[in-house]
Amino acid sequence: MSATRFLKSFTALRVVRSVGIVASRPAITTWQKPVFVTPVRYYAKKSKDNKKKGHAEAAEVDPTEYVRQFDEKQLTERFDHSLNAMKEHLANMNIGRANPALLDSVRVRIENSHFSLKDLAQVTVRDPQTLLITVHDPDYLSAVDKSVREAGLNLNPMVDNKVIKVPFPKPTKEAREKLAKLMHTTAEQTKLKIRSLRQDALKQLKHDSKHQPADDIKRLEKTVQNLTDKYNKNVDETIKTRVKELQS
Repeated sequence: MSATRFLKSFTALRVVRSVGIVASRPAITTWQKPVFVTPVRYYAKKSKDNKKKGHAEAAEVDPTEYVRQFDEKQLTERFDHSLNAMKEHLANMNIGRANPALLDSVRVRIENSHFSLKDLAQVTVRDPQTLLITVHDPDYLSAVDKSVREAGLNLNPMVDNKVIKVPFPKPTKEAREKLAKLMHTTAEQTKLKIRSLRQDALKQLKHDSKHQPADDIKRLEKTVQNLTDKYNKNVDETIKTRVKELQS
């Protein structure tokens, strides 16, 4: 082999090795700025039917919907409450007649506790001017006697064996006149309360008249007046009966 062929072969071999080495090395890439992707959420569009449904629901719950103010049942209950309060007050007046209800407010102190008289004894009418108190436990006899005496009812009970007698002497003419005057004052106060309730009811109807037919309002106004007359008449009859009992 001549020197020239050997030199060409050697040069070709070096070129092949160089290419193989370059091909086996990893490719070097240039740095690139990272790209951040923001997730996007897509919402379905409301259909026209859903919109109509929403409007329908809003129409059903209307905050400006009218509520009637006048209530006949409630007015009657208030009238009853005023009348019953007057009757209870009159029942607690001592008019010289034995009335067990007069002792309902008596509280009996035993040791460090207070008890209703009804819980400790039985109260009965012996005659028109005398009540009898039968104490269930004889040990409480003196405590019951003291409680009745100090109850502010102007009563003077007397212990008789195992019972307590409570006399109700007939009031004097002067005392009867004072009681009669007090009864009439109580009646007038009750009528003022009834009148106030009537005015409140008419105000409610005036408000309701903006939303109700005129004929309905007139009918209800007449109902209010009839109830007012009825309860005022009841007050007069109750006082008349009570004063008659006082004078008899």
